[in-house]
Amino acid sequence: MTLPELSESASPEFTDAASCRAWLEHLPLSNVAAAQAQIARELRELNRFPVSATQRLSVLEALREAVNFVQIEQARRFSNRALPMNESEAEAFAATIGLWDEMRLGYERCLQGAANLDAAMRAQAVIVCQRLLFYIGLRMFHHHRAYREVPRADWRALHAAYAGAEKLGVAEEPIKDFLNRDIQDTSPRIAYARAVLTALCNPNELTQRQLTFVAFLLERWASKLEVGPKPVTEDDGVPPLVADLAGDAPPARSSATARDARYLDTRKLAKTLRNRVALLRKGESPAKLALGEDCVQPSCEQLLVHLYRHWCAGKPTRALERRRVSAEAEACSELSAIHHYIAGRVFRPPGEEAAELTQKQREEIATFGRVSTREEEEYSGQRGFAMERWKIEDESAQGLRLVRTAAEPGKRLAHGQLIGVRPADSKQFMLAHVRWVMTAENGDLQAGLKLLPGIPSPLAVRPTGLNVQPEAWVPALGLSAVPALNAPASLILAPGTYKPKRVIEMHAGASSKARLTEVMERGVDFERVAYEAVP
Repeated sequence: MTLPELSESASPEFTDAASCRAWLEHLPLSNVAAAQAQIARELRELNRFPVSATQRLSVLEALREAVNFVQIEQARRFSNRALPMNESEAEAFAATIGLWDEMRLGYERCLQGAANLDAAMRAQAVIVCQRLLFYIGLRMFHHHRAYREVPRADWRALHAAYAGAEKLGVAEEPIKDFLNRDIQDTSPRIAYARAVLTALCNPNELTQRQLTFVAFLLERWASKLEVGPKPVTEDDGVPPLVADLAGDAPPARSSATARDARYLDTRKLAKTLRNRVALLRKGESPAKLALGEDCVQPSCEQLLVHLYRHWCAGKPTRALERRRVSAEAEACSELSAIHHYIAGRVFRPPGEEAAELTQKQREEIATFGRVSTREEEEYSGQRGFAMERWKIEDESAQGLRLVRTAAEPGKRLAHGQLIGVRPADSKQFMLAHVRWVMTAENGDLQAGLKLLPGIPSPLAVRPTGLNVQPEAWVPALGLSAVPALNAPASLILAPGTYKPKRVIEMHAGASSKARLTEVMERGVDFERVAYEAVP
């Protein structure tokens, strides 16, 4: 990558390990944002300052622990957030990525010294290569944390750094990295494997807790991914993963366009995953299988199966193939807003609705010859309801992939959120929840949706029972049964509404009662509940 031009005008506060450690003693670590900014500023100056490669390496090594601390703390400000980021989150993300870049640039300077046959640096080449790959990987990891697309420039840098380690003959050489939480043994190949495998597990679909678990596993298992110049025959005839070290894309199971191919052998990793899944199914606890004390079933097994499919299996054949489309759509989020747009009118509790609406409608028809929509517009505006413009990029019977351009206004989206979608050529809404969401490199918001079976209809609901205080009616949605998918009729309710065998009153033109029987799906802002009619 292009390094900043060296200049005697640069003025870092430290130029060797001793002065760096003295400077760190006065760094205000209690103010994380300020500490991060100060470290980044000094690193920018050091990266422009002409100093020997060995001195530069000693400074970078002295800084690592402090950098790690401020980066972990700052990441809390932008991870596990809905997208797109707000201004403060975007600033924290940019500052964190910027500091990873400065660490990367520092080790890149050191690698340049090793490549130029600097004898002292060649002896340290394995440390430099592992650290360089480590920091490129961390930059990529924090893109995953923020559900942002990893820039192609990062893939180019990762592949080039690994190629550099191979050229220096240190790709497989073992070293220690004491910043690893438990397993300190590593190598440039392992650092490369961690970055690659994290990117290949579809991280935009994973929760923050799952991403942390993947990082935990890869500290232990990334060494099982072998990298070589010759094709390998994977289990079940699966085509091998191929990385193009001259390219700017993640590895894929095809070598057709690779100019400098490396074949990633996942057989050892596959065996480990299969063994763990088999033992979990036999009743072994995750803790006994060294999967961590806070890893619980069945979510542990489900995630391991997910990792196996993405890392070790060929591209799965979809039960229902997606087809590419290019169609406009309207969408809205939040249960009350979706109810409003499906009903096409202001929500009013049963009993108040008919007389008031009829009177107003008569007055408007007498005056204007039609019913005014002004009240509807004012109601939706006051409550922040908004119909957004999206584009459907592909679809199947059970899912959609949508894109909202950066120029289009819209609300923030989070994993598991309820969303209503109406294609431009349809009058009917579809209900879905957000399965994954990502901000693309150009700022567009991309989302993968899982469709909820059934045709939605607006309802009003309230709890009943002897011990229930009279409660207000609230919006809800009904979904019709879909026999072809073996999907019964269900209700979309606000989170926390479901209680086993709870009886609720429903109103949709007429009142009826229903007993809630089970939660079929649960998102961050809804529950999909099965029910049975109560006579």
